[in-house]
Amino acid sequence: MTPRASIIIPSNRRPCLEAALESVRRGRTGVAYEVVVVGELPPGMGALRAPERFVPCEGLGTGAMRNLAARGAEGEVLLFTDSDCIVDPDWLERAVAACTAERPIVAGGIRFPEENACDCGDNLAIFHAVHVSRRAGPRGAWGIGTNNLAVRREAFGRLGGFDDRLSSGEDADFLHRAVAAGMPVWFDPSFAVKHCSGRTTPESLRQHARWYAEGTLRLLRGGNAAPARGVRADAVLGALPGGAAFWSAVKATAAVLGIVAFHPPFWRLARAWPWAWWFLYCRRREMFRQYRRGDVT
Repeated sequence: MTPRASIIIPSNRRPCLEAALESVRRGRTGVAYEVVVVGELPPGMGALRAPERFVPCEGLGTGAMRNLAARGAEGEVLLFTDSDCIVDPDWLERAVAACTAERPIVAGGIRFPEENACDCGDNLAIFHAVHVSRRAGPRGAWGIGTNNLAVRREAFGRLGGFDDRLSSGEDADFLHRAVAAGMPVWFDPSFAVKHCSGRTTPESLRQHARWYAEGTLRLLRGGNAAPARGVRADAVLGALPGGAAFWSAVKATAAVLGIVAFHPPFWRLARAWPWAWWFLYCRRREMFRQYRRGDVT
């Protein structure tokens, strides 16, 4: 049977892949589907089960990995998720129903790992706009990842897929190009995944923030995204003695307050607020460093 949906999961040898696959296997659906795992399997992992298959590759960025899997995928709807995500039991059914010809690109809801304050804060900082408690509706290109994204095959082909050169920021780049091409991004929280990246330390958040900063600046340099407001002002302030640390703290504080102030479901995540602040602070500091190196004009 030709699958109606192709679930694409990049793998970089992380053991969490097995839990991700098991959550798909436990799903309740009558939709014909396939699972394409691309990259490198974790050591000691058991054999994949039909309709799962593995596309091996080494040394590719995540954008190129997803493109490689998509080229051989057979489904009319491409469902992108990550190896550190646990999908809801009805995820597949609802994702396919949400991704229509009228709405060819749909972002699903993200559940936060509330039992892990550090990881929850990381998610709060990045994916607050697509938390599962948010209302369905149109979204911009920022704040949406490929950890829960449904794209119709014809739309994916029209946009040329992800940028093979990007190992970070490929999701935002893809979505900015989609909006520019007249394909708005829709958000539907009815199909959701729990994103458990497993970060537990300040250093792990700092490294993740650096990776996000690099992806953002690649987009700005490539011209696929409008420059963030205040980029030049930030560069001036960051050049002052102590300015980078001070302004990063101000920006992070304002961002966290803005995230939690107008969405009551986030009030219960108070344990995660300091970690969200730390991620946003580190990301801003890293952007200041790159401003000073002249990476953004």
